[in-house]
Amino acid sequence: MRNGSLTLIARIAACVLLACPVSAQDTPAADRPDETQAAQPTAASVPAARVIELPQQALEVTDDATGETTLVDQPVPLKPLGLLPSDGKASLLFDRSGAGIGRLSLPDSYRSVRHQDLIDLQGQAEVGGIRAIPFAALTVTINGQVVDVSWGNVWRELGAGVFECLIDDPDGAPLLRITRAFELKPDDLYGFTLTNSFENLSERAITVALTQTGPVDLPEPENSYGGDHRRVRFGYLLPPDRQASDTTVTVDDSLRSRRKLLGKKEPVGAIKQYPLVRSVWPNEQSIEGGHRLSWLAMTDRYFAVAVHPVFDPAGVGGPEDKLLGGVATVDRLLLNPSADQDAVVVLRLNGSTVSLGPGETEATRLGVYAGPMSRPSIRKDPILASLRMPEIVVYSMGGICAPCTFQWLTGGLMSVLRLFHSFSGDWAVAIMLLVVLVRGVLHPVTRWSQIRMQRFGVQMQAMAPKQAKLKEKYSDDPKKLQQEMGKLWKEEGINPAGMLGCLPMFLQTPVWMALYATLFFAIELRQQPAFYGVFQSITGGSWEFLSDLSQPDHAIPLPEFMHFSFPLWGAVESVNILPLLLGVVFFAHQKFLTPPTSATMTPEQEQQQKIIKVMMVVMFPIMMYAAPSGLALYFITNSVMGIVEHKWIRAHMDKHGMLDAEKIKAERQAKGPGFMARLNEAAERQRRMQAQAQGGRAPKKPGKRK
Repeated sequence: MRNGSLTLIARIAACVLLACPVSAQDTPAADRPDETQAAQPTAASVPAARVIELPQQALEVTDDATGETTLVDQPVPLKPLGLLPSDGKASLLFDRSGAGIGRLSLPDSYRSVRHQDLIDLQGQAEVGGIRAIPFAALTVTINGQVVDVSWGNVWRELGAGVFECLIDDPDGAPLLRITRAFELKPDDLYGFTLTNSFENLSERAITVALTQTGPVDLPEPENSYGGDHRRVRFGYLLPPDRQASDTTVTVDDSLRSRRKLLGKKEPVGAIKQYPLVRSVWPNEQSIEGGHRLSWLAMTDRYFAVAVHPVFDPAGVGGPEDKLLGGVATVDRLLLNPSADQDAVVVLRLNGSTVSLGPGETEATRLGVYAGPMSRPSIRKDPILASLRMPEIVVYSMGGICAPCTFQWLTGGLMSVLRLFHSFSGDWAVAIMLLVVLVRGVLHPVTRWSQIRMQRFGVQMQAMAPKQAKLKEKYSDDPKKLQQEMGKLWKEEGINPAGMLGCLPMFLQTPVWMALYATLFFAIELRQQPAFYGVFQSITGGSWEFLSDLSQPDHAIPLPEFMHFSFPLWGAVESVNILPLLLGVVFFAHQKFLTPPTSATMTPEQEQQQKIIKVMMVVMFPIMMYAAPSGLALYFITNSVMGIVEHKWIRAHMDKHGMLDAEKIKAERQAKGPGFMARLNEAAERQRRMQAQAQGGRAPKKPGKRK
């Protein structure tokens, strides 16, 4: 009786909602809908309701050659929202199944630099004949009875983006009208609003709860370098006693990985697979903290789809206005549960129960942001700004690397990068200017550190022959050798703290790590050419070298049969020049920056230093081979600036005789004992005083009692 391809709920409504309700391990019993009761109703006040099916409409097709019109037995196309006049494509197309979204295209975002196909940020996903339709109605629960409303032939199109479904009781009397209305946000904002309305058509009171899909998995990453950064984020309010009258929304910052969202595979017959249904809200943390859901979002490296409440940001009456109304719990459904990379996540929004008297109407309104992961773009919407949703934009790798990216620095670095782009007009130039600025700010620390390391290296080289003689003379007496070495260091005026000259260099690491993460996640670099697109201009756009700073440089494309990839490393589809240039620059950097201390090293230490050089010069460029060209440009600029800075510091030291071993020794002796020497002298005085107090005998070292 019902036709069309098999939808997600057509299989999951029968298998998951009815036969396999969410287990107690997934969702606390107090917080999940009573799906077991819904699957096996016992005493409902309303008998089995039925959905009114619509007759199949015929589509008129006109032959261009003859002009004759014929009727074709297929559904009439649904009216789209947001036609793009440039290419005639719709930004929002609909699907009859559950009156959901067939395709949501961003009007200014393309799949590639050729700008041929728009990005479908949301669209139907199909695995094994099962379709998942985003933001589609699944079931409506009337007085405890589940009614399937996911079929396409039960929804009537009333207008562009407006659909109606009618439900009768067994006697044929009208029972419930459901209306779904989609409306695009204004032109300067991303996303849409969805209003679900329920009208009680009967003469008795009923309870209604709508279950619908939310966002469907975002597209897989265009470049797998760095891994999969698709996540589910939340905004929530604290318990009423802690939230009080404060309307500030707390943003979840746990950055859970996609693998945690999938859960753990469990044996199912002869194979292992992920659970088909798993609760994502409430979760363990929200239950423990008593959190209340304000919004949820599915994000990846560059884009986000978020569901949020709709309210007047200028007239918020209290924190309850910012709760996600009409949604009780959120589950994640899964297509292809036995796969890892090909598993498709679908969020299911389980509606809260609404009581309707005879003739009463109730509506719930949801807002959806579907756009770039850009704080300025999100902040344009005053509702999203009031919900603190711009905070979902984080420049962090997540996982164990999350603390290493120093979020407190990334926002400032991104603001400076945008400033440089505003007057340079090119993101590659802005990256280079930002590196120059950062190195300039850190130059005093770098200069102090390099001077100390170079002077310490010269002193150690000058003292090396004397050290060798002492080692030969006292080779059988380690204690005496240590004492004589200490005297030699004191006579030569060498401060052991000089070995700590490299410590300030490590203190700069947070800045460079934050800059790395900023460039990796900055959507501003996506599909942006380097150096004003000069390589595309001189070739008429046929050469894609450095045409996209978020992708490898693609200097020489490889045939498709030669493409390969590794997890985290990324896909290799071309011969890339920047990583090779990076290896050359690293070699020069190592040669100029490594202090000449080999005379004081053992053969084992020299071998270790050689291995480190090979790792930096060979292994690091290999790891960066499939990295975004913007990151490679950052490393190259940083290393070149490091070489220039080191040569300038070395020239300054040579000019002022700062590397003359005798001069260093004289300066050190003129200054008197340093801090470490004073500490040693104080310790020696204390030891002598203790010896005198014990009758001139040196204090014995504690040992085992016989």
